[in-house]
Amino acid sequence: MELELLYEYQQQEINYDKLLRRISEVEENEKIKRLKDEYSRLKNEYGSLSTQRTEIEKEITQRKISYKKLQESKTNYEKLMYTPEINSMKKLETLKKQIEDIEKNMSKEKDNILELEKALIEADDNILSIKKKSAFIKKKYETAKEENQQILNFLTKEKSNIEELLKELKKGIDDSIYNEYMKMKKRLNNPISEINDRKCSGCGMEVPAMDYECVKTGNAMRCQSCGRMLVYIKKNIK
Repeated sequence: MELELLYEYQQQEINYDKLLRRISEVEENEKIKRLKDEYSRLKNEYGSLSTQRTEIEKEITQRKISYKKLQESKTNYEKLMYTPEINSMKKLETLKKQIEDIEKNMSKEKDNILELEKALIEADDNILSIKKKSAFIKKKYETAKEENQQILNFLTKEKSNIEELLKELKKGIDDSIYNEYMKMKKRLNNPISEINDRKCSGCGMEVPAMDYECVKTGNAMRCQSCGRMLVYIKKNIK
């Protein structure tokens, strides 16, 4: 009976180890990490695009100021054409040339403004797209994180339950048997082996008939092949 208790203790230890690995997997959820990284990347991209947009707006403002100054200069030169100061063809031709140069610069500035306004529209479209993607990824991340936390809470509770069960099981196991079990664990994985189909479940070797009968009656026997302590668990037949 005590050997069966020790076997149950071993099985719960196996369950406990599996649970710890599962908890570790949940804590290091790759999907959540990917979503978090993607959300962080989108936030950075949004910030970068917003900065670019601000710079474009500043440049548009500067270009418009420059265009306005050129326009004012053109108006002033055009007014100058009808003043007594322009009293020769040479002066008139020079003035006209200056006005043409201003008009060329105005045309270039206007083209620059149009290109910048197109870039601003494109930046706005990109920012809107990033905002939508970011909101979508954020929702997925928060949902996955919440679900993961629920799983982790459940597993943590299971961990506590198994820890309590192991404590209770240990109370029913003699210290000498438990100490022997711990020594065997250093040499063998799962040192308590159930007999299944008259075979040691630890190494798969057949248990001799005499040993098998002894184990069935509750006597402690070791597997002659691997050295594990054999236990026979009576199955409940329904």
